[in-house]
Amino acid sequence: MVSSALNSNNEGVNEIFEKAVRDLAAGRTEVALPGFSTCIEADFRLRDCLVFMVACAYLAGDRGGASELADWARKSGKASDEFYSLLGRVINALGPNTGDDVWRFLQKNRCLPWNSVGSTVGSAAQKSVEPWFFAQQKINRFPKNQSDFGDLARLVMDYVLPGHLPNRPLFTRTSTVLTMGSCFAQELRNYMASQGMRSDWLFVPPGLNNTFAARQFLEWCATGKQSADAYWYDEATGGGARKWQPETEHKNYRAVLQGIDGLVLTVGLAEVWYDIRSGGVFWRGVPRSIYDPSIHKCRMSKVSENVENLVRSIEVARELRPGLPIILTLSPIPLRATFDDRSCISADAVSKSTLRVAIEEVMGLGLPGVSYWPSFEIVRWLGSHTDRALFGDDGNTRHVNRFAVQLILDQFLAHYFESDSPDRMWHDVASKC
Repeated sequence: MVSSALNSNNEGVNEIFEKAVRDLAAGRTEVALPGFSTCIEADFRLRDCLVFMVACAYLAGDRGGASELADWARKSGKASDEFYSLLGRVINALGPNTGDDVWRFLQKNRCLPWNSVGSTVGSAAQKSVEPWFFAQQKINRFPKNQSDFGDLARLVMDYVLPGHLPNRPLFTRTSTVLTMGSCFAQELRNYMASQGMRSDWLFVPPGLNNTFAARQFLEWCATGKQSADAYWYDEATGGGARKWQPETEHKNYRAVLQGIDGLVLTVGLAEVWYDIRSGGVFWRGVPRSIYDPSIHKCRMSKVSENVENLVRSIEVARELRPGLPIILTLSPIPLRATFDDRSCISADAVSKSTLRVAIEEVMGLGLPGVSYWPSFEIVRWLGSHTDRALFGDDGNTRHVNRFAVQLILDQFLAHYFESDSPDRMWHDVASKC
């Protein structure tokens, strides 16, 4: 009787429908649901009502009911011409967090009327549109809420480390791991020693923070001969440049590399100084005593060059120690200055991007036993979203804060080294953040 009366009074049903939409937009799901049910009984805007009922059930916390209604919505007919306009009003009224949640649920469950996507007013030119292939695939998302950035240890675990961790720890507390490159390598070396773990006892020049220098050093360790493009100048302790000379014989360096259990190779700079006559790249910069502006130039190295250097470094290290586990990292420390016309900030962005893409291409080769540790992403990518600054607590704007360094190193040791008490290690990490 009610259904018959409503069918004979389309205007009355439309008023019920519009009120239900307003109630849904206001979050009054307990009032909106009966309204949409009444419209369905009258066979009025069936697809629209079912989808809105899915939203009501979802907002009310009835996930099972929402999924069941979504099945019905997918099987129903076409939506009205005004559907997306109405849905947009509802989503906007619910707010950015709640509204986005509802929208994602509707998309994930494929209950949106894809036949009318792209049109809010109806058109003869409407085309059938399918949901994206990945609509129901497992995906990794960027943190959605600002509150997610409050617990840095959990944030790193959930949003940075997935896809980068070994299936099992690679080292024990007695393993010897050689660290090469910029600050992360030095910090790791010192921290391992402070934890009573073995680290390298071989002096590695601290200036090996571009891939050219790292490759040249490893090739010398393997062969005893300098590369054709070797320009081995490092930074002296008190500042300035000095020619690097090995502190012990080549055979001792070779012996150490043959006995290590792992290698952490950190790179930090893509901008390099070179000799235009030979193309030779300097480790760090050009000493004043030999600098000639007509032949010594600064340039941004190419992704392909860095890929080649990294692959060669891996090959040489494994010629000395077959099957050696190798972990690549990118230093988060920014450029101190650039000789390019663009700003240092922009040059740093290009430099880090060049190296990160190069590392990604190396990882894409699928070389066994080669992994990447995302210390760069922890500091530079997440750091811009946290309330706590990750640089400059010692007065130097380029230095990573101690608590961030501690977090990175604790996480690294927790995942790459076997521990007698993994839970204790995790609690130690969390308590420091």
